[in-house]
Amino acid sequence: MAVVVSIANQKGGVGKTTLTLNLGHALANRGKRVLLIDVDPQFNLTFGLVSLDVLKYENSNVGTLLTKESEVTETIIEVKENLHLIPSHLNLSQKEIEIINSYNRERRLEKALKPILPDYDYVLIDNPPSMGIFLVNSLTTSDYVLIPLELSYFGVIGMQLMFNLMRMIKEETNEQLSLLGIVPNKFTRQTKVPKTRLKELKETYPNAPLLTTIPQSVALEKAQSQGLSIFEFDGDGRAAKAFLKLANEVINLVERR
Repeated sequence: MAVVVSIANQKGGVGKTTLTLNLGHALANRGKRVLLIDVDPQFNLTFGLVSLDVLKYENSNVGTLLTKESEVTETIIEVKENLHLIPSHLNLSQKEIEIINSYNRERRLEKALKPILPDYDYVLIDNPPSMGIFLVNSLTTSDYVLIPLELSYFGVIGMQLMFNLMRMIKEETNEQLSLLGIVPNKFTRQTKVPKTRLKELKETYPNAPLLTTIPQSVALEKAQSQGLSIFEFDGDGRAAKAFLKLANEVINLVERR
């Protein structure tokens, strides 16, 4: 049965999509069966994986899945061996009103995914940077939350928003939801600020697991612009090694519990 992990942070620009894409590839490279789900109306994950083919999926995407216009098996795209995708689409924003007004709206994704969870080891969900029905569905469905964090002042302060939301979800729709860890992202040693913020983060949230730090990397930006994972673009580089280490860490944490 799949372990479902939401990659989430209500602050934008922290690298959620980059983390989802490359962690998915890293887990698949380790032989794990991985399903990626893009519930962000900006569809960056989908575009990064299938490019302009995103236009083909008007009638079979996460939005049509949530409105019950398509079955889950109809929405799954094979990216490569061990790595599949349920895409987002340009029309996802239009579906939001219909989903909000539907019965049992916060459990639409959970119910839709149930038939295929035995087919995967990991399901990773890329979320929008806002607290709306898509993020609520994602967290209600998930076993764990993985929070990418840019080590800026506002990034660290914004952590409390995520913890407040997780507390609400645990009280209302998913009491089993747990924090898998925080992933410091876009880390650079060129200034003292990230190192200072990392120290503050540890002091403010001593019980929050801090996972592998992902370095700031031009290679990551170039890889994503070309529709490639970091392993395909620069498999021996620092960023690729960091994502492989993160994948091993996630596997160890999940399978130990």
